[in-house]
Amino acid sequence: MEIVVRIIKINPWTNITKWATCFDYIGTYLTRTGVPYTGLSKDDQERLEKELNYANGALSPHGSFWDTFAVKLGKEDLILNTERPEDELKYLFLKGHKRVATGLKGIQPGHDYVLINRNSEAEESNRLNKIKRDAYRELDKMSIEDMRKCLRLFGVKSDTISNELVEAKISEFIEATPQKFLTAWVSNPNKEIQFLIEEAIAKNVIRRNRTQYTYGTDTIANGIEEAIAYFKDKKNQDIKMAVLNEIKSK
Repeated sequence: MEIVVRIIKINPWTNITKWATCFDYIGTYLTRTGVPYTGLSKDDQERLEKELNYANGALSPHGSFWDTFAVKLGKEDLILNTERPEDELKYLFLKGHKRVATGLKGIQPGHDYVLINRNSEAEESNRLNKIKRDAYRELDKMSIEDMRKCLRLFGVKSDTISNELVEAKISEFIEATPQKFLTAWVSNPNKEIQFLIEEAIAKNVIRRNRTQYTYGTDTIANGIEEAIAYFKDKKNQDIKMAVLNEIKSK
Protein backbone atom coordinates (compact mmCIF):
# COMPACT_ATOMS: atom_id res chain seq x y z
CA MET A 1 0.00 0.00 0.00
CA GLU A 2 1.32 3.44 -0.97
CA ILE A 3 0.75 6.21 1.55
CA VAL A 4 1.34 9.91 0.97
CA VAL A 5 2.42 11.95 4.01
CA ARG A 6 1.72 15.64 3.43
CA ILE A 7 2.32 18.73 5.52
CA ILE A 8 -0.80 20.91 5.72
CA LYS A 9 0.02 23.57 8.30
CA ILE A 10 0.71 26.98 6.78
CA ASN A 11 3.09 29.55 8.21
CA PRO A 12 0.99 32.69 8.86
CA TRP A 13 3.93 34.96 8.02
CA THR A 14 4.95 33.43 4.71
CA ASN A 15 1.60 31.82 3.76
CA ILE A 16 3.44 28.66 2.67
CA THR A 17 3.91 25.24 4.27
CA LYS A 18 7.71 24.95 4.11
CA TRP A 19 10.69 26.45 2.34
CA ALA A 20 12.37 23.92 0.05
CA THR A 21 15.33 23.50 2.42
CA CYS A 22 13.34 23.35 5.69
CA PHE A 23 11.93 20.26 7.37
CA ASP A 24 9.64 19.16 10.19
CA TYR A 25 10.41 16.19 12.41
CA ILE A 26 7.42 14.28 13.78
CA GLY A 27 8.46 12.54 16.95
CA THR A 28 6.92 10.73 19.87
CA TYR A 29 5.21 12.32 22.88
CA LEU A 30 3.93 11.25 26.27
CA THR A 31 0.34 10.05 26.29
CA ARG A 32 -2.05 10.86 29.14
CA THR A 33 -0.95 7.68 30.89
CA GLY A 34 2.67 8.85 30.81
CA VAL A 35 3.70 6.20 28.27
CA PRO A 36 5.58 7.34 25.14
CA TYR A 37 3.43 7.14 22.02
CA THR A 38 4.59 4.62 19.40
CA GLY A 39 1.47 3.75 17.39
CA LEU A 40 2.39 0.06 17.57
CA SER A 41 0.34 -2.72 19.05
CA LYS A 42 2.18 -5.48 20.91
CA ASP A 43 1.85 -7.75 17.86
CA ASP A 44 3.11 -5.00 15.52
CA GLN A 45 6.05 -4.36 17.80
CA GLU A 46 7.15 -7.99 17.94
CA ARG A 47 6.62 -8.58 14.21
CA LEU A 48 8.53 -5.46 13.11
CA GLU A 49 11.38 -6.18 15.53
CA LYS A 50 11.90 -9.49 13.71
CA GLU A 51 11.50 -8.00 10.22
CA LEU A 52 13.93 -5.17 10.99
CA ASN A 53 16.37 -7.43 12.86
CA TYR A 54 16.02 -5.43 16.08
CA ALA A 55 16.51 -6.91 19.54
CA ASN A 56 13.46 -8.09 21.45
CA GLY A 57 11.81 -5.13 23.15
CA ALA A 58 13.66 -2.55 21.04
CA LEU A 59 10.37 -1.10 19.80
CA SER A 60 8.59 -1.19 23.16
CA PRO A 61 7.29 2.20 24.34
CA HIS A 62 10.17 2.61 26.79
CA GLY A 63 12.84 1.42 24.37
CA SER A 64 15.69 3.82 23.57
CA PHE A 65 14.76 3.58 19.85
CA TRP A 66 12.05 6.20 20.36
CA ASP A 67 14.43 8.70 21.96
CA THR A 68 15.79 9.64 18.55
CA PHE A 69 13.10 8.35 16.18
CA ALA A 70 11.31 10.96 14.04
CA VAL A 71 9.73 11.13 10.62
CA LYS A 72 11.34 13.84 8.49
CA LEU A 73 8.90 15.80 6.38
CA GLY A 74 9.49 18.80 4.11
CA LYS A 75 7.68 20.77 1.45
CA GLU A 76 7.38 17.77 -0.85
CA ASP A 77 5.17 14.78 -0.05
CA LEU A 78 6.78 11.80 1.64
CA ILE A 79 5.80 8.50 -0.01
CA LEU A 80 5.66 5.40 2.17
CA ASN A 81 5.37 1.87 0.82
CA THR A 82 4.00 -0.30 3.63
CA GLU A 83 5.39 -3.43 1.95
CA ARG A 84 8.77 -2.29 3.36
CA PRO A 85 9.06 -2.81 7.15
CA GLU A 86 10.77 0.54 7.79
CA ASP A 87 7.97 2.36 5.95
CA GLU A 88 5.27 0.33 7.69
CA LEU A 89 6.82 1.34 11.03
CA LYS A 90 6.58 5.02 10.02
CA TYR A 91 3.02 4.55 8.77
CA LEU A 92 1.81 2.88 11.96
CA PHE A 93 3.55 5.55 14.02
CA LEU A 94 1.92 8.38 12.06
CA LYS A 95 -1.53 6.81 11.71
CA GLY A 96 -2.54 7.42 15.32
CA HIS A 97 -0.35 10.45 15.99
CA LYS A 98 -2.23 13.39 17.53
CA ARG A 99 -0.88 15.83 14.93
CA VAL A 100 -1.63 13.64 11.91
CA ALA A 101 -5.00 13.26 10.16
CA THR A 102 -5.95 10.01 8.48
CA GLY A 103 -7.42 11.01 5.13
CA LEU A 104 -8.37 14.42 3.79
CA LYS A 105 -11.85 14.17 5.30
CA GLY A 106 -10.37 13.55 8.75
CA ILE A 107 -8.47 16.83 9.00
CA GLN A 108 -9.17 18.73 12.23
CA PRO A 109 -7.81 22.11 13.47
CA GLY A 110 -5.12 20.40 15.58
CA HIS A 111 -3.66 18.46 12.67
CA ASP A 112 -0.46 19.60 10.95
CA TYR A 113 -0.05 16.61 8.63
CA VAL A 114 -2.25 14.19 6.73
CA LEU A 115 -1.93 10.58 5.55
CA ILE A 116 -3.46 9.86 2.16
CA ASN A 117 -3.99 6.37 0.80
CA ARG A 118 -3.25 6.77 -2.91
CA ASN A 119 -5.68 4.03 -3.92
CA SER A 120 -8.45 5.43 -1.75
CA GLU A 121 -7.76 8.94 -3.03
CA ALA A 122 -7.97 7.71 -6.64
CA GLU A 123 -11.20 5.82 -5.92
CA GLU A 124 -12.74 8.92 -4.33
CA SER A 125 -11.60 11.08 -7.23
CA ASN A 126 -13.10 8.61 -9.71
CA ARG A 127 -16.37 8.56 -7.76
CA LEU A 128 -16.62 12.35 -7.76
CA ASN A 129 -15.76 12.52 -11.46
CA LYS A 130 -18.51 10.01 -12.25
CA ILE A 131 -21.03 12.09 -10.28
CA LYS A 132 -19.91 15.18 -12.20
CA ARG A 133 -20.24 13.37 -15.55
CA ASP A 134 -23.74 12.21 -14.60
CA ALA A 135 -24.64 15.79 -13.65
CA TYR A 136 -23.44 17.17 -16.98
CA ARG A 137 -25.38 14.50 -18.88
CA GLU A 138 -28.53 15.62 -17.06
CA LEU A 139 -27.70 19.25 -17.80
CA ASP A 140 -27.65 18.44 -21.52
CA LYS A 141 -31.29 17.31 -21.24
CA MET A 142 -32.48 20.52 -19.57
CA SER A 143 -34.17 23.42 -21.32
CA ILE A 144 -33.26 26.99 -20.41
CA GLU A 145 -36.54 27.19 -18.48
CA ASP A 146 -35.56 24.10 -16.48
CA MET A 147 -32.19 25.69 -15.74
CA ARG A 148 -33.88 28.85 -14.48
CA LYS A 149 -36.11 26.78 -12.22
CA CYS A 150 -33.12 24.83 -10.94
CA LEU A 151 -31.25 28.03 -10.12
CA ARG A 152 -34.25 29.21 -8.11
CA LEU A 153 -33.94 26.06 -5.99
CA PHE A 154 -30.32 27.08 -5.37
CA GLY A 155 -31.51 30.50 -4.21
CA VAL A 156 -30.57 32.39 -7.39
CA LYS A 157 -33.03 34.90 -8.88
CA SER A 158 -32.79 33.75 -12.48
CA ASP A 159 -35.76 35.25 -14.33
CA THR A 160 -33.96 38.47 -15.30
CA ILE A 161 -30.53 37.15 -16.36
CA SER A 162 -29.46 36.07 -19.85
CA ASN A 163 -29.63 32.51 -21.12
CA GLU A 164 -25.83 32.38 -21.34
CA LEU A 165 -25.44 33.42 -17.71
CA VAL A 166 -28.10 30.93 -16.62
CA GLU A 167 -26.18 28.06 -18.21
CA ALA A 168 -22.88 29.35 -16.84
CA LYS A 169 -24.24 29.52 -13.29
CA ILE A 170 -25.66 25.99 -13.51
CA SER A 171 -22.23 24.79 -14.64
CA GLU A 172 -20.64 26.55 -11.66
CA PHE A 173 -22.96 24.70 -9.27
CA ILE A 174 -22.20 21.37 -10.95
CA GLU A 175 -18.46 21.97 -10.70
CA ALA A 176 -18.72 22.91 -7.02
CA THR A 177 -21.45 20.53 -5.80
CA PRO A 178 -22.47 17.98 -8.46
CA GLN A 179 -24.23 15.72 -5.94
CA LYS A 180 -26.31 18.64 -4.66
CA PHE A 181 -27.40 19.38 -8.23
CA LEU A 182 -28.46 15.75 -8.74
CA THR A 183 -30.31 15.69 -5.43
CA ALA A 184 -32.00 19.08 -5.78
CA TRP A 185 -33.06 18.68 -9.38
CA VAL A 186 -32.57 15.31 -11.07
CA SER A 187 -33.66 13.06 -8.20
CA ASN A 188 -36.15 15.49 -6.67
CA PRO A 189 -39.73 14.34 -7.39
CA ASN A 190 -41.08 17.56 -5.87
CA LYS A 191 -38.92 20.05 -7.79
CA GLU A 192 -41.85 21.71 -9.56
CA ILE A 193 -43.74 22.33 -6.31
CA GLN A 194 -40.56 23.44 -4.57
CA PHE A 195 -39.91 25.88 -7.42
CA LEU A 196 -43.46 27.21 -7.04
CA ILE A 197 -42.87 27.79 -3.33
CA GLU A 198 -39.50 29.52 -3.87
CA GLU A 199 -40.94 31.69 -6.66
CA ALA A 200 -43.90 32.64 -4.45
CA ILE A 201 -41.52 33.61 -1.64
CA ALA A 202 -39.39 35.69 -4.02
CA LYS A 203 -42.49 37.60 -5.16
CA ASN A 204 -43.83 37.96 -1.62
CA VAL A 205 -46.90 35.84 -2.33
CA ILE A 206 -45.83 33.43 0.41
CA ARG A 207 -43.84 34.67 3.37
CA ARG A 208 -41.20 32.60 5.11
CA ASN A 209 -40.05 33.43 8.63
CA ARG A 210 -37.35 30.96 9.60
CA THR A 211 -39.17 27.63 9.14
CA GLN A 212 -42.70 29.04 9.09
CA TYR A 213 -44.56 29.51 5.79
CA THR A 214 -47.50 31.93 5.67
CA TYR A 215 -50.03 32.67 2.92
CA GLY A 216 -52.16 35.68 3.67
CA THR A 217 -52.95 35.47 7.36
CA ASP A 218 -52.77 31.69 7.48
CA THR A 219 -49.74 29.62 8.49
CA ILE A 220 -49.64 26.81 5.98
CA ALA A 221 -46.50 24.91 6.97
CA ASN A 222 -43.61 24.63 9.37
CA GLY A 223 -40.65 23.64 7.19
CA ILE A 224 -40.18 23.03 3.48
CA GLU A 225 -41.34 19.40 3.64
CA GLU A 226 -44.68 20.45 5.18
CA ALA A 227 -45.02 23.22 2.58
CA ILE A 228 -44.49 20.73 -0.25
CA ALA A 229 -47.01 18.33 1.30
CA TYR A 230 -49.50 21.20 1.69
CA PHE A 231 -49.45 22.08 -2.00
CA LYS A 232 -49.53 18.41 -3.06
CA ASP A 233 -52.69 17.82 -1.01
CA LYS A 234 -55.72 17.68 -3.32
CA LYS A 235 -57.86 19.68 -0.92
CA ASN A 236 -55.46 22.64 -1.22
CA GLN A 237 -55.40 22.83 -5.03
CA ASP A 238 -57.57 25.96 -5.08
CA ILE A 239 -54.98 27.73 -2.90
CA LYS A 240 -52.21 26.43 -5.14
CA MET A 241 -53.98 27.94 -8.17
CA ALA A 242 -54.46 31.22 -6.31
CA VAL A 243 -50.75 31.33 -5.55
CA LEU A 244 -49.90 30.59 -9.21
CA ASN A 245 -52.19 33.38 -10.40
CA GLU A 246 -50.66 35.87 -7.97
CA ILE A 247 -47.15 34.93 -9.13
CA LYS A 248 -48.13 35.49 -12.78
CA SER A 249 -49.66 38.88 -11.97
CA LYS A 250 -46.43 40.19 -10.39
